[in-house]
Amino acid sequence: MRSARRAAWYLWWPFALLCLLRGSRWIFSGSLPGSATTLASASLGCGSAAALYLLIVRPSAPHNQSGELFRSALGGALLITGPFLGLLYPHALPAASLTMALALTPVVIAVCEAATRHTGETLAGRLWPGLATIAGLLLLLTQPSLSNLGEDAILVLAPLLTGCGAVLFCSSHNSVWRLPAALLGACTVLGLGAAINLATHVGGWPGMAGLAAGFDALEALLALVALGRLSATRWSAQFAIVPLLVLLEGVVFLPASLPARMIVGLLLLAVAAVALLVPPSEESRFDLRASPADPPLRIKADIHSSGR
Repeated sequence: MRSARRAAWYLWWPFALLCLLRGSRWIFSGSLPGSATTLASASLGCGSAAALYLLIVRPSAPHNQSGELFRSALGGALLITGPFLGLLYPHALPAASLTMALALTPVVIAVCEAATRHTGETLAGRLWPGLATIAGLLLLLTQPSLSNLGEDAILVLAPLLTGCGAVLFCSSHNSVWRLPAALLGACTVLGLGAAINLATHVGGWPGMAGLAAGFDALEALLALVALGRLSATRWSAQFAIVPLLVLLEGVVFLPASLPARMIVGLLLLAVAAVALLVPPSEESRFDLRASPADPPLRIKADIHSSGR
């Protein structure tokens, strides 16, 4: 029992810390100057996290892993860059619109996994939590305007890139090079976006070497570690949990009576989060087929077997 509890802690603490950090980031951004994310700070954060990882772990040179490294780098670039696409747009994108768009990430992941695994499992049980998240957010947030082609493209691409990147990262071989390759891939894409913004005078480099880079480095590292230990479906629960935390924090800091509409929306977010955190039966079977030489996956198998 104690070993199962220790294994569960090993699996879940990066995800829990990631949700707590992302759900409380708005508090730091409002009270600490220079702590808001920019493309430059995110790029610098991913690059510094990769350098620190390589400095501490000191992995040996990879052998015949060019395809796996490319898959990890592309997956990391997509899943980390997806939520930051709004920073490429010349005008500020409403946070509520982007939050609703990212709530579709579990749906994208469900479709991608069903297409790549070629299982006979129906999609209904995997799609409804993401749709419940959307329904809850529609009750809680201002509905986005779909009258601007540029904003609409970002709202479509954000969950698509994030979800496809998560599935691609999970499909790559779990080696010590997977995480730094993903971080360096994200660093390259975000740095290119920051350079484009600087060249077009859309945005500058303020805060890139300050608190924002540190927060962004920690978020990127936690996101990849959590994704490597959990499945993409469970990892996507953050897109229901983080808005739920933000809204609950807002209620705590600005106490007010909650209308029935908001209560129903919060309940829908909570139910969707729980449903995404519970692994589907098909996903459990894939975890149990993992190689016993893979420690994180072996711990997953231990948890599943101890729960029976």
